[in-house]
Amino acid sequence: MRTGKILSTLAILFCFATNSTFAATSSKYNKGSKSRYTKHRANKAQGPMVEEIPHEIFPQGHKFTPEEKIQASEIGAMVQNGMWKEAFRVTTRATKEHPERWWLQAARAVAASNLNRSKDVIRAVDSAIQTNGGDANPLNVAQLYTLRANALSRLGRKKEAMNNFVKGIQLTKTDPYCRAGAAWLLATANEPSIRNGANAVTLAREAAKLSQWKDDTVLDVLAAAYAETGDFPSAQKWEGKAILLGSPRDVPYYQHRLMNYQAGKPWRESLN
Repeated sequence: MRTGKILSTLAILFCFATNSTFAATSSKYNKGSKSRYTKHRANKAQGPMVEEIPHEIFPQGHKFTPEEKIQASEIGAMVQNGMWKEAFRVTTRATKEHPERWWLQAARAVAASNLNRSKDVIRAVDSAIQTNGGDANPLNVAQLYTLRANALSRLGRKKEAMNNFVKGIQLTKTDPYCRAGAAWLLATANEPSIRNGANAVTLAREAAKLSQWKDDTVLDVLAAAYAETGDFPSAQKWEGKAILLGSPRDVPYYQHRLMNYQAGKPWRESLN
């Protein structure tokens, strides 16, 4: 996994919150690209179906104002088309005008994450957590912690990152990515005090089960976890499955790790 480890799927959670408005607004930005969202790294395809969004993003009782509907749809179209610079610019302006709208801060954090603006991710997540006032459901908050954890990890603040992954895990039993993020650090961190192969395997297997054993990025984490325990046959098995499921963009990274495991070496994150 490269430096962009397992980003949250929060981007898609708000961009379809108002289906009727989204369809009209998205045509303005539609460049014929496929919808791609982030997990381990930028432009990784995934996300819930449109009809799953309304009950996922907000608890019962939340009401979008007409202005919010337009705003959410415009930003959602940018996210759908991978227009991260535009999304970051628009959400930065919007959060200054409406600092009380936590979901705008969440959107800004996602855009910043895709642009590797780690400090902006942390600031936006801080604001989203502080201002949601209970409007965000536990899954939303867990995903915010995952976003912040990845940003902290990219800044080399691994222990703080682990604490944020753990907070995400404590908030939800259904999200695989906070578990996979924690497992990755437990398996691959350069700091021996962080690594724990057995715990990494436990969390990675939970993440794989939650993602139905079909997410190549999670299976990549599971392979790293087994390698940390010294179980290199299992590491090779799961890295091989990640290669079979992976995109052309990601497969070379998986193949590199597979060679490591074939040589009997665990994977270590690059120092950053």
